[in-house]
Amino acid sequence: MKKLLFLFFVMLSAGNSDLQAQTLVLHHSDGTTTDVELYTQPRVEFQNDKVLVTSTVLNMEYAKTDVLRFTYKGTGLGIATPRTEADYSRSNDQLVFHGIKSSDAVAVYKPNGIRVPVRLTRQGTDAVLPLSQIPQGVYLLSVNGKTSKFTRP
Repeated sequence: MKKLLFLFFVMLSAGNSDLQAQTLVLHHSDGTTTDVELYTQPRVEFQNDKVLVTSTVLNMEYAKTDVLRFTYKGTGLGIATPRTEADYSRSNDQLVFHGIKSSDAVAVYKPNGIRVPVRLTRQGTDAVLPLSQIPQGVYLLSVNGKTSKFTRP
């Protein structure tokens, strides 16, 4: 039943290409696989003799002996060679990305392709990201499909 429910949600989201990024694949002992789209933010836990996969869409439970391994598949971000640094500056514990129009599609991703939920504020042709919204690390800024790398120290 859970697999049928999962397939229903996958079919619902199939028309939205923005949501079709990478997929976590569970390989089962009977030769079947279960795909979980990463945009649903799946979390895998091992409790006693069970594997629990919870996400923003549904929850799944399998016997540990049923899940052989995990892999990933799907398209990445479509980044051939990101620029080394985005056009940005640091000011008052925030990053200010320059030259971004209000009509531009802007998104922040982790290097593994998972979108980071952030709230950018606009100031003319700048987009401001408070550093308190993200942990330290390397990130990718996508503006209208063009991607640049930046770091949060």
